[in-house]
Amino acid sequence: MSDDVRHDAFDELLSSQNEQGGGSGEGGNAFTVAFRGYERREVDDAIGELTARVQRYQNELAATEQSRRDSLDEMRAEQQAEIEKLVSDNAGALDKLRSEQQEAHAQLEADLAAATAQLGEAETKVTALTAELAGTPVEEGVANDREQFEAVLRVAEEQASLLIRNAASQAERLLEAAREQAEGVRSEAKTDAATIVEKAQHDSDQNRLRIDTEYTAHEARLEREAAHATEKVLQAEREAEAIRSEAEKGAAALRAMVTRETTDMRTEAEAAVREMNARVLEFEETLTRRQDDAQQEFLVLHNQAVSHAERITSDANAQVAASLEHAQRISNKAEDYERLMRAQAQQIDADARGKAQQTIDRAREKAQKIVDTVTGHSNDVLRDAEDRARQLRWQQQQMTSFMAEVRELIRPDGLKVADPAPSGDSGDAEASRSVERSGTVEASEASDEPADDDPAAGDEGPGSGESKTKGAASGASR
Repeated sequence: MSDDVRHDAFDELLSSQNEQGGGSGEGGNAFTVAFRGYERREVDDAIGELTARVQRYQNELAATEQSRRDSLDEMRAEQQAEIEKLVSDNAGALDKLRSEQQEAHAQLEADLAAATAQLGEAETKVTALTAELAGTPVEEGVANDREQFEAVLRVAEEQASLLIRNAASQAERLLEAAREQAEGVRSEAKTDAATIVEKAQHDSDQNRLRIDTEYTAHEARLEREAAHATEKVLQAEREAEAIRSEAEKGAAALRAMVTRETTDMRTEAEAAVREMNARVLEFEETLTRRQDDAQQEFLVLHNQAVSHAERITSDANAQVAASLEHAQRISNKAEDYERLMRAQAQQIDADARGKAQQTIDRAREKAQKIVDTVTGHSNDVLRDAEDRARQLRWQQQQMTSFMAEVRELIRPDGLKVADPAPSGDSGDAEASRSVERSGTVEASEASDEPADDDPAAGDEGPGSGESKTKGAASGASR
């Protein structure tokens, strides 16, 4: 119903009665009848706003899930890239270590070859000098030749000792450098593995914290929306109750107005009857007919007012019921969204925990494999360096024993040069004693040699034995 003021049928009825009753000149009172309630447009706007808000929350939820998936994918890609980078760095370090070890091995072999060549050259010089000394007569400056020979022997001995010391010190330095480099690579690999594991754990904790924060914020927002919807429902109930009470008040006021108007009309009719008592017979039929018409019109208007009030009340009740039902649907949808979000958050949290644990396990396995590979290779390098050092020490011992034998072979011959020329039997006995001494020295050195020498040391033994045999033969010839 509109709120505009208008004259109703009661005013028309009263005015017609006044005109027919002699025209009292007084018009009826005009009453404003208004029925208030929800505006349909505002209700539709509120429902549309709630629907748009639900749709916006759904879109925000989808965007949040997509961003969470993107962040998880990005985190997995970063972790994979870091693991691959660590593996490539460790592979490069291993290749560099291998190349350096190969270079050191080649350098050691070159130094060993140079030392062997110098040793052979020294042996050749010693043999040549020994032969020259043996072939030179006693009368041609034996003392000068002996001094020259001893000087050459001292120089050769000093050079051999210097070469052996340099080779041994270089081997020790290379061995120490290999140990330090292996230890550095091992510690670096362990540090990188620990860093990867710590970073993966930190990223997992950060993602879990971010997911928990987003879930808490979304849950709080859903609670606020549910509270807002509940408040809307309560407000609708209050407004419906106000509409119902206002409608009842309007109906009561309408009934009172009708009763009052009826009483006034009866009073005026009785006054008109008393005034027109003389004309009762003339107007009795007309008055009776008019009263019947007025009564029927009053009943019609009363019935219309009652039906209109009932229709407005039923419309208000229907709108309230529809609002309550829509609010219930919104509350149910909010609860469904909340349950769905909790389930999805738990699933995403479980997936993130499992994938982070798998990434950490794979990183640990790769780091352990790298450490094992570096450790094994370093141990092999250390063993090779130790074997090379043992071989160089054995060669030093052989060279020292050889020089001692050369001195032993030279000193008795030098003493015999000052004596008269010995007979053939004494020369043979001296040669046999020299051979026995050289054999005794070789046997003692062979017994002092370690049982676990490598094949390279065994290969170097015969060469030194041949040089000793040559020395012994030269002594015997002298």
